[in-house]
Amino acid sequence: MKRHAWLIHGAFVLTACVAVGAVEGGVIYPVNPATRALDLNSSVTLSLLDVVGGDVTDSWLPSWEPAAGGRTVYVAVNSMGRPVTPTSIILVPSPASPAFDGVANPFLDLLTTSAYPGRCTNFGSPTDLSADYTTPDPWAGQPIDTVGGPRTAYLLTSQDCGGMAVIHVAVEGTNYTFVVPQDSNLNGIPDIWETKFCPSNSCPTGREDNDSAPVAGGPSGDGIAAFDEYRGFIVSGRHTPTDPRQKDLFVHLVNPQCGGPSLLGGAGPTYPSDGTSLFANLDTLITGSQIHTLGYVRGGENGTTDEWVDWFVSFSQQTGFQYRTAAGTVTGTPPADDRRINANALFPLGISNPAGGGPLQKGLRVTECVDTSATSPLGTTGIGAPTGGDNSLVYTQRIVNYINSLIDAGQGRRLRLFAFENGAWVQRPLGSGSPTQIDVRDYIISQAMKFYVAHEPTHSTRLTPTVEGTNKTSYGYHHAPGTGSLMDQAIVQKIDKSASGFNSFYIPSFYSSGDQGSFRLLD
Repeated sequence: MKRHAWLIHGAFVLTACVAVGAVEGGVIYPVNPATRALDLNSSVTLSLLDVVGGDVTDSWLPSWEPAAGGRTVYVAVNSMGRPVTPTSIILVPSPASPAFDGVANPFLDLLTTSAYPGRCTNFGSPTDLSADYTTPDPWAGQPIDTVGGPRTAYLLTSQDCGGMAVIHVAVEGTNYTFVVPQDSNLNGIPDIWETKFCPSNSCPTGREDNDSAPVAGGPSGDGIAAFDEYRGFIVSGRHTPTDPRQKDLFVHLVNPQCGGPSLLGGAGPTYPSDGTSLFANLDTLITGSQIHTLGYVRGGENGTTDEWVDWFVSFSQQTGFQYRTAAGTVTGTPPADDRRINANALFPLGISNPAGGGPLQKGLRVTECVDTSATSPLGTTGIGAPTGGDNSLVYTQRIVNYINSLIDAGQGRRLRLFAFENGAWVQRPLGSGSPTQIDVRDYIISQAMKFYVAHEPTHSTRLTPTVEGTNKTSYGYHHAPGTGSLMDQAIVQKIDKSASGFNSFYIPSFYSSGDQGSFRLLD
């Protein structure tokens, strides 16, 4: 009975200690520099706090964006589960000339604060090797109010999309080394991120590229290593880490070329006019969250972008595509690294870069041309992998003229619209269906525009890797019209014989599972 009473009393005292000045939330354990393992028995730990003193140890990840700058956090030191002011705290500087070989992360070997190339995997200069974290000078403690009371914390600012901070802390004569955010297996990817995106230790080194195909049996990998997916990309101004379990596709729109105005954004009429995204159909290739539109202003005009390596100058029917070289000259031959999205990758994958600097992986460029000197083609793309020298063209005014001509060919018949869903053509609502109503015409034009914007660039991902057709008819690198896939050769129109009948349009809006199974990004 006495022993039982003592245990109850001890529990009461412990509860009282927790309520007064004890550390709440998660903690970061120090790394043993000799064994490279976390010291889970250490009495000294770190906590991460936000500006209002909330504990964010188990949720904070570094980030940086062009407009917002770097994400900040306050580092606080604990001893025996209680706040303590350290004798010293030092952000370990990056080496002056880190060596990158595409195989190892030099900062893990040295246990120093990282200085990865550029700001993100696709953004910033590869020659920018500035430290990925900064602190005030001097790095002095600041009072922060927390739930457990006031404590001293140290401001740390991320200058990179996914850097690693190494901090030396001295408490009562003992030195400790911490990696922030915590990275138990020291592969450069924080535990928080790995728990979600690398379950069952699927990214042990960070060099893995095992992204699943959209459907079972398709080729795996997207040319981006797991670590570089964690570090992430700037996508239309926002930091976007990607998912190493699913393929990612990067697309950039240039609009307009060949004169103007643009029909995809700007001062004039803009398609799609139905409130949906121009890339809505393209999003069905994998998942919408894995299709990334670089440097894109929806409803506006888009030129070159600093969110990939961009040597584009212009396109016209007379000159074709024109590019700027590093020397400043203009040429019709694209530089080898045009459209590169992995210039700052720590573990670059893809095809060989003839200029060095690691293998190349690229995104797709879709260029709007408003030329009407001919009625066809409505769009065109080079055949090959996205690492090739191909670009997609969409002739928007020709598309508008073509669809209007098909509507007029119905001689006043009511319009109907069908999309291929679950193995069958399904009619979609089209209001009155009157061919004289502008909004009805514009709705059909909008679906056609999304069809061509999705159709053309994915030729580069080899969804239709071989020429298809019959002994008499070739469909090229397409399916036969009416198949129902976004890789169909053309939109299908059917006009009823009766004047009281319908003028029906069959416009695909999804990729077939066969197309998805052929989806290839990495050679």
